[in-house]
Amino acid sequence: MEASAPAAAHIEPEPREWQPRALWVGARLLCGAAAFFFMAFVFAYFYLRSLDVNKSWKIGSVNVPFGFGLAIAVALVLSAVLLRLATSRPEKVVALGVGALGLALLAVVLQVIEWTTLGFGPASGGYASVFIGWTAFYAVFAVTSAYWIETQVATAWRSQREGVRQRRHEGVVGDDRELLSAGLEACSFFWAFYVAIGVVAFVILYVV
Repeated sequence: MEASAPAAAHIEPEPREWQPRALWVGARLLCGAAAFFFMAFVFAYFYLRSLDVNKSWKIGSVNVPFGFGLAIAVALVLSAVLLRLATSRPEKVVALGVGALGLALLAVVLQVIEWTTLGFGPASGGYASVFIGWTAFYAVFAVTSAYWIETQVATAWRSQREGVRQRRHEGVVGDDRELLSAGLEACSFFWAFYVAIGVVAFVILYVV
């Protein structure tokens, strides 16, 4: 006798009103993950510097260009400020978001250019290895964060266009403003936190 096919399991969809809260929590969890990840570089920096085994903290001429570091930090801070402003100014969210995205990508480009000007590599002592590792991972994650910013800007732009179209033809706006605002707030909060990690990196790697 042929066995009957099992009935498909019923999956209850998540209530829509939970989604903004889920985005809020998810952004905070990402901040915690980023903090613990880069804490490893903070520990490595001070641990290797304090030990300085065989005087190998800096081998040879290991000097970082302060100007590049400052420019990167300023670009990141301005990007975070613009994106945060976008959360409270819905009418300018696209313009402010584009500015934040451009500055974020500019910081990554400046970081790549800086690497080409360095006269040392990761084998030039403890400081050099921490510097290369920290800035490399930071740039990679900054690119993924820039992609998140881009999706928020694109979503806001499409929502505005759809809103204008519906107001013209139906007299209503069909977008979910609460969910859009929650997504932008989550992205902005994480980016501000991530930029703060970048400022800490600048102070440790370029100033201290």
